[in-house]
Amino acid sequence: MEQLKLQRFDRPDLSFTGKMLAVVDEREFTGFLENWLEISLYKTSLGRYVLSSVFHVTSCGNRNVHTTLAFDSLNHLLEYLEIKDRPMSSLTGELLRQASTEDRDFDFFTCGTMPLEVETAA
Repeated sequence: MEQLKLQRFDRPDLSFTGKMLAVVDEREFTGFLENWLEISLYKTSLGRYVLSSVFHVTSCGNRNVHTTLAFDSLNHLLEYLEIKDRPMSSLTGELLRQASTEDRDFDFFTCGTMPLEVETAA
């Protein structure tokens, strides 16, 4: 675990101890884009999850818009991603696939099943 600091749009940076589980760049699926999204997933030392996104805007001048959301549990993260309610996007699928290689709590993803409630590893 390391000390991390993530930028947030119009809010103070979010600092926490944790580790990165995954990072996905939208251009991996779409090719070149003037504007693109990069999403990162972290797990904190307290067992919480942090989803960070950077929207890179180059079409109207170069700027980055940072958004960071914290979730108390894996179930809250999955509810936010809406993976139980509709087909999963390529971006979300890759994020969860990468996370499953770093954290046993995401084992459900590699098994190809989506439980109603996720049980976290002890």
